[in-house]
Amino acid sequence: MDIKAIQPKVTSLIQKAFLNQKLTHAYLFSGEPGAGKKDVAFWMAKRYFCLNTIHNEPCMKCTECKRIDSTNHPDLHFIEPDGQSIKIEQIRSLQREFHFKGVESDRKCYIIEHVDRMTVQAANSLLKFLEEPNGISLAILLTENKNRMLDTIISRVQVYNFQQVSSDVLYKNLLNEGLDSDAAYLLSNITKSVTRGKELLEEEWFLNAKDLFFNTLEEFANNPFRAVVKIQTEWPEVFSDKKKQQISMQLFAIWFQEVLYYQLGRKVSLIEHTQLIEHFRNRFLTNDLVTILEEILTAKEKLRSNTNYVLVLEQLLQKVSVAA
Repeated sequence: MDIKAIQPKVTSLIQKAFLNQKLTHAYLFSGEPGAGKKDVAFWMAKRYFCLNTIHNEPCMKCTECKRIDSTNHPDLHFIEPDGQSIKIEQIRSLQREFHFKGVESDRKCYIIEHVDRMTVQAANSLLKFLEEPNGISLAILLTENKNRMLDTIISRVQVYNFQQVSSDVLYKNLLNEGLDSDAAYLLSNITKSVTRGKELLEEEWFLNAKDLFFNTLEEFANNPFRAVVKIQTEWPEVFSDKKKQQISMQLFAIWFQEVLYYQLGRKVSLIEHTQLIEHFRNRFLTNDLVTILEEILTAKEKLRSNTNYVLVLEQLLQKVSVAA
């Protein structure tokens, strides 16, 4: 992922701090899930340790950068919740590590993910640690809920607020990952999360689900009855849990939004399926498409209330068939 494209403001501030030698000893990265906080934290750690920086950026090729990529750097410590919380023993263990000189230099860095999930004892212990840093150290704290943190901790760190990643930025990054344009467009609209987008991209499930979705649409265009049978028999196996079922509804919403755009003469993004979009456009009036999009929202709410998935699909398809 292109870190600078995802969070241009934050990465620019970090680079200026390094360039002007005004790095503080502790930072708090605050933002919504998937805003790239963890990726930027490791990018910053690389810049901190890198042996051959290029244009004020980590080279990504030296021993230090490679070991951080493999989470195998002796002077970089990463902490995440043990179960539901970060416990005091985890912070005490970190403090013990920092009493010793760095293995290969005087520098040490630690990254704490979900720092807002610390127990009260752990938070107080971290506060003392922040007040009395040992040697040359860099702390990077990550949170999705800054309001749950102690004000005394926030007052001792440099806070960077992360912007939500836009669909366009995520789309371009997914294209750079080698994904085809339709898959990248679907993913960038299913999730605004860089992390979740990468996870779905790495799962064979998503690409299989995408293929099943478009195959079903083609069946519906040629033989609606066979499409209904496919949905009844194949979809429950592929969209097998609540999260995946919600994604199936998001796919429907994206599709009919594209058909509506085409109907209104606007640019469509699923360019590999333009012919199929045109076929659907010819079968529905504008008001029908708006009604279908409203029905998809209703279907999503039904799934949240634990209504049977196949029943929800059948009811949605019935509405679509009536409109066609």
